[in-house]
Amino acid sequence: MRFQPGQSGNPAGRPPGALNKKTLAAQALLEERAEEIITNLMDRAMEGHGTAMRLCFDRLVPKGRDRPVAIELPVIKTPEDAELALAVVTDELAAGQLTIAEASALITLIDRMLRLAERMWKFQQASMEAAAAKPEAPVADVPAPRATEKPAAPLYSPVNSQAERSDAASGRPGEDAPAGATSQEETPLARAA
Repeated sequence: MRFQPGQSGNPAGRPPGALNKKTLAAQALLEERAEEIITNLMDRAMEGHGTAMRLCFDRLVPKGRDRPVAIELPVIKTPEDAELALAVVTDELAAGQLTIAEASALITLIDRMLRLAERMWKFQQASMEAAAAKPEAPVADVPAPRATEKPAAPLYSPVNSQAERSDAASGRPGEDAPAGATSQEETPLARAA
C-alpha cells in the first residue's frame, strides 16, 4: 500500500535525542575500555608525544574563553569617553594583558555603547523638543516673525486655488491684499500658514 501524498510513513517520527545504532555501539565499546584508553594516552603524553600531550592539556586546563577582563573602562557617554576607553584597550593589548580577540570584543563593546549613548541623547533631545512644542510652553520661547520677511504662501488646497483664480480674474494679486483680509473660501489650513 502506497502512502498518500503529504502523509508521512512514520507519523510519530524519530523521538528527540534518539541515537543511531552505530553511535550506541561505539559508546558501549568506549565505556568498556575507557580506563585503558586514558591510561595509554597519559603514558604517551609522559613519553613526549605532542598530540597526546595536547589532548591531556585540553582536558586538564580549559582554554580561557570568556574569562573576566580586569581593566577599568570609563563610562561612555561622549565620543571623548569612547576615545579614552579605546586608549585603555590598546594600552592593555600592547602590555600583553589582553588577547587580540578580547581587544576586538572590547572595541565592539565600546562602539555599541557609544551608539547607544547617541541614541539616548537623541531621544532626550526629541522629548525636550516635544515638551517645548506643547501649548503650555511659554510664548516667549517662540521667536517673533521679522517684519521684513514675506508672509508664507498658503498651503495648497482646491479651495485656495479657486480663490487665487478669482483674485487673478478680478485683476488683484493675492499677495497685495491687506494683512487682515481673508477670502470666504480660505481654509483653516491656509490661515494657519
